[in-house]
Amino acid sequence: MPAPLNPADLRELAVRLAIAAGEELLARQRSLSIDAAGVETKSSASDPVSAADRASEKLITDGLTAARPGDGLLGEEGASRPSSTGLTWVIDPLDGTVNYLYGRLDWCVSIAVEDEAGALAGVVHQPRTGTTWSAVRDHGAYCDDRPLGVLRETELPGALVSTGFSYLPERRAEQAALLQDLLPAVRDIRRGGSAALDLCSVADGTADAYYEHLIQPWDVAAGALIAREAGATVVRGPVVPHGILAAAPSVAAPLQELLTRR
Repeated sequence: MPAPLNPADLRELAVRLAIAAGEELLARQRSLSIDAAGVETKSSASDPVSAADRASEKLITDGLTAARPGDGLLGEEGASRPSSTGLTWVIDPLDGTVNYLYGRLDWCVSIAVEDEAGALAGVVHQPRTGTTWSAVRDHGAYCDDRPLGVLRETELPGALVSTGFSYLPERRAEQAALLQDLLPAVRDIRRGGSAALDLCSVADGTADAYYEHLIQPWDVAAGALIAREAGATVVRGPVVPHGILAAAPSVAAPLQELLTRR
């Protein structure tokens, strides 16, 4: 009989592949820029994808195929394979491509593995700082080896809130209108450019909340698990259509109310 599934082993596999993909991305970053040959666009002219994104995804999917050939795959850059094991890996090989191409710090590799109940293990690795956030469902979240939890209690006027914006101009206009209501109600707004890192900032207390509309599953699969396991309230669905809200419990309800006024 096969050995019982150990989610911690899945986490370790994801950590190993995320770090390897990060090293590949760092090596390629030296020769790339926002105007480099080989940088294409996807949903709009402001939504780039590079050969580095694809090379990172291939490294991860090759590693997963070698280690767990029956598992499913879902990757931002096209990786797709049905699962025969009940597990599917959800991969963002380079979250924050614009930051990456501009030489900024806020980009990462995000890998999660899901079963029928959702994310089972997740890893977000930031290559430029060497920081790795991870979680296993019902077993807590970590930043490197430091356990995460006991999020800061504050009221909404004292909350630092992260968000992100669509690459589609018409959606950006809607998001800007929402900010007119939000900005006077909170301490301040941050826009980092990586959904996975924004979720980890809620988990480690460097932000009190994060919301974003029109998000993709690979953007948040790992980060949402990490935030939830650190004690954040994580909401999907009607509150933020096709999006996500993650917040310290003390500000989750008032922030939800504010986001649904329009």
